[in-house]
Amino acid sequence: MKLFTPGHGFFMDSLIMYGLVSSLPSHVEYYVSGNAGLFEIEIESRDVHDVANFLASYIERHKESIIDLLVGRLKLIQKGSQKRLESYLSNYSNSGVFAKDLEKTYMSPGHAQKEGRRQKGQHVWLPLYPHIGKYFTGEYKYSPSNYGVCPLCIALATIGFYRGTIKIPYNPPKNASLVVLLSFEGEVSGKEFTNILSHLESEAFDQNIKKLRLIMDKIPLNTFIYVLLANLAKEAILYLYESKAAWTSLSTTFNIVKGQVAQIRGYEEIFIDKYLSSLVYLTQIDEKYKINSLKKLQIVTENLIKSGEPAAIEALYRFMNTRSPSDLYMTIRQITKATGVVGRSFCEELAWLTQLA
Repeated sequence: MKLFTPGHGFFMDSLIMYGLVSSLPSHVEYYVSGNAGLFEIEIESRDVHDVANFLASYIERHKESIIDLLVGRLKLIQKGSQKRLESYLSNYSNSGVFAKDLEKTYMSPGHAQKEGRRQKGQHVWLPLYPHIGKYFTGEYKYSPSNYGVCPLCIALATIGFYRGTIKIPYNPPKNASLVVLLSFEGEVSGKEFTNILSHLESEAFDQNIKKLRLIMDKIPLNTFIYVLLANLAKEAILYLYESKAAWTSLSTTFNIVKGQVAQIRGYEEIFIDKYLSSLVYLTQIDEKYKINSLKKLQIVTENLIKSGEPAAIEALYRFMNTRSPSDLYMTIRQITKATGVVGRSFCEELAWLTQLA
């Protein structure tokens, strides 16, 4: 059986894709193909009623947590919209309703052609489709107007936001959150998806994120994303790198203003494949020479955070992405100045990355 995301753009279609696949049990075999922001999901030995049962059961178990996350903790959806969100999720906790709507709208591509600007339907909420916000009006040359979507798109994107994104609140008094969504072009198997999601939701990764919150507003967004990815488990980095896909980080900063209104204060699409190859090469060095370079990268970064050296952090991760000798030189100067002998030793190991440039 094949399902097709509707075509609401890279960000929302990625959320919908995560919403569809993250609810499937681990024993279900499937493959996801991504191309130009659209996704095709091929599920083996199942029909639409099986998939609807899995999705409806997941919503029934988690709808209260989904609502609490978006309305209560992150405040990305206003309290006045909570009843509508509840009604959409409750409606699709019925597997019969889910199966009927999936069959009608997602069994063939192009569903979004019946939705969009000036169309009837629920005006999609900002965390599900950042590009409708005022932050982008100058870039995309459109006037603010209703972007209507059906309840099924809302429900699936909401599940995808709950399961598929990395959510990092800024430290008080800043009332804002960074939301990171890893998406791709190419093909990813269900086994790879299951393993990647399990690492993103692990307690160890959550603890690492808490440490990184100290520098969120002190370094550029792209540098923070590189630091964040370096704190994934080695296995997760390998799953991302070894999949038949080219990965992109879709990163949005949401600011909450008076009246619990979400506004966008930053958005970046960052191609991360070259950077991932640098991290993987460090793991290969670890296996060959037993020097644990990936762990040293995390330790050096922690030391730079504690000592308040954002310029050194930025230089280090710029080199990890470019692997150029000139950036290595700047990295050595910054890190040696901040960390002394430990940093100098680590930079000698980093120099191997210039072989990949």
